[in-house]
Amino acid sequence: MKKIIFTAAAAVLLSAMLLRTASGIAAAGAEQAPVNKPHQTTDTLSSVASVSKMFAVASVMQLAEQGKVDLDAPVTEYLPDFTMADPRYRQITVRMLMNHSSGLMGSHYADTMFYADRNPLAHDNLLENLRGERLKADPGAYGCYCNDGFDLLELITERVSGESYTDYLENHICKPLGLQQTGTAWNAFLTDEQMKVYCSGTEYPPEYDLTFGGGGILSTAPEIAKFGSAFFTGNDLLLSDKMKNEMKQNYAKAEYEDACGLGWDTVNDDAFAAAGVQVLSKGGDLVHQHAELYVAPDEKISIGVTCEGGSSSSAKLLAAALMEIALDEQGISVQQQGKPEPKETLDTVPDVYLQYEGIYLNGSEQMQFSFPEQKYLERQTVVDGRIVKQNYLYTKGGCFVRAEGNIAAGKAVQASPLEYFRFQERNGEVYVAAEQWSGDENLGYTKYASFCAQKAKENPLSDSVRKAWEKRDGKRYYIVSEQASSVFYNGQQQESLHVSSGYANSMKITDAAHAETIVSIPSSASRDQTDIEFVTENGIEYLCPTARGGRYISEDAIPDLPEDLSEIQLTTGHAAWYNISGSTAGTMTLEIPEHAAVYVYDSRDRVVCSTVMKCIGDTVWLPENGKIVFVGETGEVIRIRQ
Repeated sequence: MKKIIFTAAAAVLLSAMLLRTASGIAAAGAEQAPVNKPHQTTDTLSSVASVSKMFAVASVMQLAEQGKVDLDAPVTEYLPDFTMADPRYRQITVRMLMNHSSGLMGSHYADTMFYADRNPLAHDNLLENLRGERLKADPGAYGCYCNDGFDLLELITERVSGESYTDYLENHICKPLGLQQTGTAWNAFLTDEQMKVYCSGTEYPPEYDLTFGGGGILSTAPEIAKFGSAFFTGNDLLLSDKMKNEMKQNYAKAEYEDACGLGWDTVNDDAFAAAGVQVLSKGGDLVHQHAELYVAPDEKISIGVTCEGGSSSSAKLLAAALMEIALDEQGISVQQQGKPEPKETLDTVPDVYLQYEGIYLNGSEQMQFSFPEQKYLERQTVVDGRIVKQNYLYTKGGCFVRAEGNIAAGKAVQASPLEYFRFQERNGEVYVAAEQWSGDENLGYTKYASFCAQKAKENPLSDSVRKAWEKRDGKRYYIVSEQASSVFYNGQQQESLHVSSGYANSMKITDAAHAETIVSIPSSASRDQTDIEFVTENGIEYLCPTARGGRYISEDAIPDLPEDLSEIQLTTGHAAWYNISGSTAGTMTLEIPEHAAVYVYDSRDRVVCSTVMKCIGDTVWLPENGKIVFVGETGEVIRIRQ
């Protein structure tokens, strides 16, 4: 491979495309010009989030190559204590964990991500957490992104090899590749030289994900690129070409399904494929840190990107642009797709589409589809208690294109970039498939096509059940079960409910205290599903997502902060929430024990200060109409001095 020098132009591209900073970019075998930025360098340690899944797959594929694991054997053969409250779990194979088709609900998030804190709870409790869950789909039915499956691969690696996952990676992945800054949060190389984490311009301690199989590997951009080189054709340091070829197959069964491989998010990018190049990619997101790995196996190019701020989408755009540069050095020209042409629209929606009016669901929201005066498609969603409407014009091609402007006045135009909706019937269900374009004239345009919603069937409720849920409509519930160092107190601290037509968010109401997911979309639009139940203790109602973990207290049960409050007796797993009224707004000076923390929010539930922040001492600011939460362990006390 020719040497590739990333010049100042690449550094400019870097700063332009990432929302904050990047720890670095790297191509395997490349010389790199230094990136000029104040906080991070290419040697800065970072969480690589879901790029970690490739380490889990590589580990089990190694064991499979040694004849110790059969990819098509049931998971229970290697984890006999793996059980679920659904007999279909016995059909889940090791391969299904790798290609996201296991049918598992998705992700158990409780006790998984912390600021500068480590514990084994996520690892040790995984099988117990899954024991009470059911499946959302038949094993093998379709691919849908699933973190829990890769955490099971972590356990399989340990059981079969007899080593801890940290040791296995060190001995069988890192040492053969010469990786010295790659491992888990338990590795001894961890230092203060880690990617700086920011939120609203304020620095936080490093962020750790303790689910190593799904998202907890730490590394640097150059070492991620070097890890990617292990998937080059002819490189047998970790795996044979036979095993790598299995990994890079497209496991989608039909159009609009996720076209993933074993671990890989995508196994063929259209723009690169048009140039005769297969590009494999894997991205990852934590709350603050993000990463992307791009590999062209035959051309022997591997690109690693890590960043803080933005998202894996930003990292993916950068990795794709750098892949083009690297391929150009090899004389391969990649022509990015131009801007898609607008569709020819029609004034009337045909009668056949009227049957598709109704409520639609996906993994996170509930939508209402209708055809006002049979002129266009209107989609309504509830966002932060507000009804948001989007309109779509019917096209000559039989799909609906998103429009902006006044349709009634004839002044609507097709939105840019373009977005289309199609209705499809499959296995007795009605789905909406979306084709969305992103990009610009400089970078080219990329199409993402996937099923995005499923039509809900009627769900009539008795008067008593309906009234019980109507009381919860629009309510917010705040997490009480996480530890003081949990990142979930910083922006993911509450759940809200939208109740309509027998459904709560994307879940079907079954009785006064329970709702269960019925979403089964053959794509990642149905990822991270859960059933929910409400429990009442001492007159206080709590929301409990059964497949995600955690417990949330109703906003109705949160008391006002007393003016004369002098101390808080802490309880493990039961954070103390208070409303901040006008009389208690101002500042508060605290004495905080080692394993405790305080978070303060404004009236829109945004974190304004926390004792976890590096710049905050023992005094916090209390905004009017905000909230404050005290978190710690049983027996500890937070004292209020002022």
